[in-house]
Amino acid sequence: MENLWPNDLLANVLSSSPNAIETILELQALGLGPITGGLVVGRVRDRSFRPNRAWSLYIEPVDQPSKSHEFLIIRSVDGKYPVVVEAYHLGESRLKRCDSKASLTKALQKIFAEPSSRSLIRVLADEAIAAGSVAHPHGETQVPSARPIELSPLFDTPDGQVASISMFGISGHISDTTLENLRDRNRHAVEPLSDRYVVSIPFVGTVKATVSKEELAILVSQAKQSLSGR
Repeated sequence: MENLWPNDLLANVLSSSPNAIETILELQALGLGPITGGLVVGRVRDRSFRPNRAWSLYIEPVDQPSKSHEFLIIRSVDGKYPVVVEAYHLGESRLKRCDSKASLTKALQKIFAEPSSRSLIRVLADEAIAAGSVAHPHGETQVPSARPIELSPLFDTPDGQVASISMFGISGHISDTTLENLRDRNRHAVEPLSDRYVVSIPFVGTVKATVSKEELAILVSQAKQSLSGR
């Protein structure tokens, strides 16, 4: 798990794509699974507000999307270079300006080589193991049976039509638009990630989660780190 950015990871895009900002990040996300033995996975989320562009890389223990961590974000004025990379966990050195694909690649290599980056990914891998995920050759995993997923029929609220949802120990409300996106496997809700799928669900109002004593301790600890800027 020490080499989180293999030298040949971008071999297929460096010569064929002129900028490939999002592609570079997506390849890193896809590469995390094999590198961590299938224990940590990554996904890229487009957080753009036109004309400005932004892409976030989220990482999480396998099959535990509720523990997703925003590892870094890349911002661009118009989707081209220069870009600014911000890795929140790196403190004072979290911002890096990149004027080209080569400098962006070097910046990402440096970020993933940082001890704090390796430590964070190792913590997520340990959480996957603690939850019952078992690493196997070729990045395959065995996990416990999924927790129940339940959706209610739509009902009217002051916020519009919503449905109750309960999944992975989290409960809340989602809009009719989100239900339609899920039904249609719209890319705003369902994104392929290797042989899995990343489901993005915006909640309406307060979201409640049922967590264990150990999960609460992790949540409180990470809240303290976030508030302190680490």
